[in-house]
Amino acid sequence: MRLIVGTITAMVRLVLLPFKLALAAVGFVFEAGVRVGSLPVRASGAALKAAKVRGVLLFGLGIGLGLLFAPGPGRDLRRRLVSALRHRGGLSDIDLADQIVFELGHAPRTWHLPQPGVTVDGGRVTLSGEVPHQTAHDELVRVTGAIPGVVGVDDRLVVAGVVGTVADSAGAGDLS
Repeated sequence: MRLIVGTITAMVRLVLLPFKLALAAVGFVFEAGVRVGSLPVRASGAALKAAKVRGVLLFGLGIGLGLLFAPGPGRDLRRRLVSALRHRGGLSDIDLADQIVFELGHAPRTWHLPQPGVTVDGGRVTLSGEVPHQTAHDELVRVTGAIPGVVGVDDRLVVAGVVGTVADSAGAGDLS
């Protein structure tokens, strides 16, 4: 029981330490001499020098505590973050396809559109089907590309009433 109370007390002290240091610095600056609003607070030159030295020491202590409690070097943290974003928790192609269908069916600019066929292979999404106009086509491709875990989008969407579109001719070459 004493161990638990001691641990909690130590944690509370550690959490309150930065606040205590900040309040001590503010109090010392007021003692040293500054202008507070329109009221001057005077101090000797030695007190002002001490305030500067104490401020530098507190700044150094803050940097030291930040480095002490940092979870690791920034380079390692960025590498882990990029890796986590790429793998998106290890979603399989089936799970990613389900997520894309859900997102397209619920996104504000695509929920009302005819939903395309969605297939996923290695994170690369193929959209197929017919859409009523070019704006709908662009929105479906944009929303799909913005979903985390999507590596790329193969566009096989056909705009209704348009024959020989760029997307159609680009998609025809990939079928072989």
